[in-house]
Amino acid sequence: MAIILRETTTPDAGPKSQRPVRGTHAPTALTPRLSMLKNPEHERFQLGEWIVDAAGNRLQRGEETRALRHKAMALLVLLARHPGETVSREEIVARIWDGNQFVAPKAINTAVWTLRQALGDDPDSPRYLETVAKKGYRLIAPVSAITRVEETATVADPSASVPPVAAVDPAPAITPPTGPRHGPRWAAALLVTSLAALGGWAWSTLTASSSNTVQTPETPSHLPQAQPLSQAPGQEYLGQLSPDGSQLAFAWWQGQGVGRLYLRAAADGAAEARAISPIDEEVSGLAWAPDGQALAYVATQSSGSCTLWIYRLATQSRQALAACQALFTPSLDWSPDGRWLAFSATAEGVGGLFLIAPDGSGLRRLSSAPPAAMADHQPAWSADSRHLAFARQDPADGSRDLHELTLASGALTRLSQLKLYGLHGISYRGQGRELVFSATQQDRRMLLHWDTARASARPLGLEGSAPKRNADGSIVYALLRAHTSIARLRWGSGVPERAISSVANDRAPTAAGQGLAFVSNRTGHPEIWWADSDSAPPRRLTALEGLSSSPAVSPDASQLVFAGSCGPGKRMGLCRLERAGTTVQALTADAAEYGRASWHPGGREFVVASDRGGSWQLWRFRADGSQAPQALRTEQVPGPQVQWAADGRSLVYQARASQGLRLRSAEGQERDLPGLPPEESLVDWQLSPDGALLVLSRGSRERFRRFELGKGRQTVLSAHPLGTFPELARFSLAADGSAWVELSNTAVADLMHLR
Repeated sequence: MAIILRETTTPDAGPKSQRPVRGTHAPTALTPRLSMLKNPEHERFQLGEWIVDAAGNRLQRGEETRALRHKAMALLVLLARHPGETVSREEIVARIWDGNQFVAPKAINTAVWTLRQALGDDPDSPRYLETVAKKGYRLIAPVSAITRVEETATVADPSASVPPVAAVDPAPAITPPTGPRHGPRWAAALLVTSLAALGGWAWSTLTASSSNTVQTPETPSHLPQAQPLSQAPGQEYLGQLSPDGSQLAFAWWQGQGVGRLYLRAAADGAAEARAISPIDEEVSGLAWAPDGQALAYVATQSSGSCTLWIYRLATQSRQALAACQALFTPSLDWSPDGRWLAFSATAEGVGGLFLIAPDGSGLRRLSSAPPAAMADHQPAWSADSRHLAFARQDPADGSRDLHELTLASGALTRLSQLKLYGLHGISYRGQGRELVFSATQQDRRMLLHWDTARASARPLGLEGSAPKRNADGSIVYALLRAHTSIARLRWGSGVPERAISSVANDRAPTAAGQGLAFVSNRTGHPEIWWADSDSAPPRRLTALEGLSSSPAVSPDASQLVFAGSCGPGKRMGLCRLERAGTTVQALTADAAEYGRASWHPGGREFVVASDRGGSWQLWRFRADGSQAPQALRTEQVPGPQVQWAADGRSLVYQARASQGLRLRSAEGQERDLPGLPPEESLVDWQLSPDGALLVLSRGSRERFRRFELGKGRQTVLSAHPLGTFPELARFSLAADGSAWVELSNTAVADLMHLR
């Protein structure tokens, strides 16, 4: 059974759902009856403007495809059996949740909310699904059988490739990265990777701004079929079947701690999974040995160091092979001939792909990423072990594209010029050289097919991430459902109330007076938005159509600074914007990483953590750009977050690759601030105007704690079930003392098998 991690009431269970809702369609119009079909669970039917593919767990509308979890689809099929009629909650519990009265009530709310999100339905003015107060639910849109859907063909345009270059260098010494982890969990890469990795990808970008093309045909009649491999609580985010197909290796995050490597019988979804990796290592890549006797995986320790391991099943022992780069994208693959492991690492300050034999010998560099770019990543071997596809980042704007190496000649070919800000896994498909890859469309990860011969991409009609090729040529991928909105949390109630409505992800709330700045993907790109109050409609402040993250508002709320693609040619840097205007000024365009800035109370300068000097430091900027930025010396390497105290005489920063917070005086003296209990991890923190430290932590529950620094006292302000807030949640304190928080509406991921 798939269980949502959150125990809190979903948006569908709030006050709105307790009121009768008027529909827009009369029940008499709902003909013919779906119950006349022989096997509705295995047939496609029309629901309003949507085509429902029950067997494939998805909805289709023209070029658009939206995936549904199994229980949500089961509920939709049950309602569609009785169109226009009220189906009671009791019947829903009996039919779909096997009479489980403990789990079902909240699970029904989640399933109904999921359906409304997927259908784009408004509970206050529904067109599809109506709540019948104190009774149940009914479909009010027309339901009809589908006999045939015409198939359309696609024609792709060719694209020139980059001339071959030599790629194999002598083996250098690989050293672990000195920086911290970019994010604690695989699934968090959809939401944030140091927040600067928030990447929206508009479909039009792929067709209008590159020589390659993405075809968007009408919905074909024969879409690929995928079957679920897992529906466990939490997030299963990487997966691959053993060469004989009997075992499933996968990474699994269960709401706290780290995502560990597990093994389970592939055919039995209810079989017990056995943990392979230690409890303190975050897994971000895995690969089966072609003989099925071993597993290779990459994992990051709490210190931030990354290690490539090989685990031998016969002896249940592991061996460290090499240091790797903690990128939290797919960063490992094993060649089908068994000779080489390809992985991401950094040596002599240059990131790239490296090869190593399974016995630890033969370490050598395979590629070198451009200066200031992240290491080449997401390697994928072709079935004949002659070619290696991978992702490479453009350091100017942070976008990524598909590349391919030919091992025998060392020739490097750039396959695409799609400028993808969200690229979430690459794999060859079948026995040939055609690729499947995942990219972000709006807030959804979509699987696409790359035709190497035609140099074009087309959607497969499936949501998915991290595709991984199995020995038989099939694909395992992760179906991630994650939606984040902004809520107001008042300490007296302890219940976050959703404040800004959007079907896109809204992130990074930053309070200023009665207003709020935040990042939203509602236009297809992460842009900076502003809301004057809870009830006022938000308005967009930027139109960069690239990356925007981590807004910080000046004390008088007149201007903002943020990390974004505001430099020439959408080059990444630090950006400044007058809230009353539309012109964005690039304070830097150095393609460096920037954390969340903090304005000095005086309003003329701010401090921000960045690696702009080659290593992470705190930097002091004049807001008007009249002076060159100055580096601030700190006793420990700072992480991405820093904040001035209200009096402007000291600041607090988080030590990189650590949960420790440090107080630094204007004279440079430092001391540790109180820490959390050992069983809890730090999620986010803020200084209040009265000098107290507020912390969001995660342990057995998610808690807001208040530390009174001068008195040494702490208070738990509120406690919430796991999954209430996103994994890398951010919050900000409002003028009235309440908090703006990121609220996790869905946070689940399951593995799917695509044949």
